[in-house]
Amino acid sequence: MNLTFLRPLYQHPGPCVSAYLDTSTDTEDARDRMALTMRAVTDQLTGAGADQAIVAAVDRAVQEHAGTGRHGLALFARTADLVVTHPLPEPPAQPIARLGERPAVLPLLTGLGEQVSWLRVLVDRTGADLELDAGRMHRTVAGTGRYPVHKAAPGGWSQPRYQRSAETTWLQNAKEVVEELARTVDETGPDVVILAGDVRARQLLAEHLPPAVAARVVQTDAGSRAPGADPQPLDEATEQAVRELVERRYAEVLDAYRAGLAHGLAVAGVAAVRTPLAWAQVQTLLISPDVPEEVADDLIQAAVSGDAEVLLVTPGQQELPDGVGAVLRYHLVEGET
Repeated sequence: MNLTFLRPLYQHPGPCVSAYLDTSTDTEDARDRMALTMRAVTDQLTGAGADQAIVAAVDRAVQEHAGTGRHGLALFARTADLVVTHPLPEPPAQPIARLGERPAVLPLLTGLGEQVSWLRVLVDRTGADLELDAGRMHRTVAGTGRYPVHKAAPGGWSQPRYQRSAETTWLQNAKEVVEELARTVDETGPDVVILAGDVRARQLLAEHLPPAVAARVVQTDAGSRAPGADPQPLDEATEQAVRELVERRYAEVLDAYRAGLAHGLAVAGVAAVRTPLAWAQVQTLLISPDVPEEVADDLIQAAVSGDAEVLLVTPGQQELPDGVGAVLRYHLVEGET
């Protein structure tokens, strides 16, 4: 997980507020529940000695947070003018509010899991619908090729000409979708592109994708642009593509960690990790959810400062001495640890 959005918090001294709360809007009593939650958060922060200006800024940030359905919010603040928020896919069971020298980040890692940005492309022979991360962005491409879209029925002297014209129309539309798709990938940087819809349209699209886009594509037979089409199969295919990508990421990082331990490209344990973190030598910091939070927050600060990824690893996935390990960017020199 990339946590660079937290970097401004580490660049300012002083106490830091960390809060995790339920900001769901999926029930009739959501407004009343939110008021009770904010009262609990305010009481906890005030009792811990938080500055009233920061407490007020936290309240404003929660009130200004835009979101629908069931979700949570992680919030961090150093000053009234330095407030960082991040949505959570699931709300915490109880509101959490803490005041400390560093942001309390371990609950964020636990709540987010491994994040994957996806772009879904639902195509037919007239254009496509592009959707980023469950509604964060929608774009529609209406191809300029309009006639003929369908091939002529068998028979007749003009059949081959109409069939060739239809293929030309499909190809023109596919190229226009490719142009918009390439722009969108360049702008948004999704981890995976789910290509769905009409089989022939997908084939034409795939044949003309730039290599950088093609490398991210996963195709599925689910989904249709037809009016009234059931969205569930495509949603399930999207979830499966994301799940498989996360599994591949974990497998690659853990394989690199295991192999690296024998070749000076990985270290294990809190003491062994500190120096490579200080030297920005760590590529990926591995942390178990059982690590004491004060230790985790210290190591995560060093990881963020050194542009390292952070991966939450359960004991069932990999046993880590002290609950900590790291994959390095370059070999250890003898005597460094």
